[in-house]
Amino acid sequence: MDWIIFGLVVTWLGIVSWFDIRKSEIPHSAWVVIPLIGAGLYRILQGDWTLVLLAAVVAAVSERYRISKAFGWEELSRIITWLPLLFLGAFLSIQSSPLSALAIIGFWAAWELKWWGGADAVSAITICLIWPGIFFIISFLVIHLIVVIVSGLISVIREQKIKLHRVPGLPILLASVLILKVGIIILG
Repeated sequence: MDWIIFGLVVTWLGIVSWFDIRKSEIPHSAWVVIPLIGAGLYRILQGDWTLVLLAAVVAAVSERYRISKAFGWEELSRIITWLPLLFLGAFLSIQSSPLSALAIIGFWAAWELKWWGGADAVSAITICLIWPGIFFIISFLVIHLIVVIVSGLISVIREQKIKLHRVPGLPILLASVLILKVGIIILG
């Protein structure tokens, strides 16, 4: 079953990475929303509904303007309205998966602060739901460190100074998942 999930995730991330590299966006939000729902159902079947609750609250908070318009209630567009639910989701999920809960909050914060695109954040949250342990976080950090070092070295060599680069996030997530699987195989 684990290999089937791995194959599905790699195929999905491969497709959305291709879109991200070509056009810096995915063609439709369904490319990340459907996998998020699937990962949530998978995590619930694994018995960890609290992490799914946090992911659902984070997704709702990110869509607060649309929710506010749909219900015609302006108060829902303010983030402070959602803070009690965010704290509840964080409190409950930290009990079962502390690192993944903090990662989900971090990915959401990067999205809200416009450091990341929505597809990048939702994809990372999806992967956290599928593999909530420390291995994904470590592989994610290792790949990002490699990308920062390599892009920094390239800019030093080409331009004689360190320059920040915009690298598509979805291919980096794909590389993180591949490193994750290699790490799991090596560590047994």
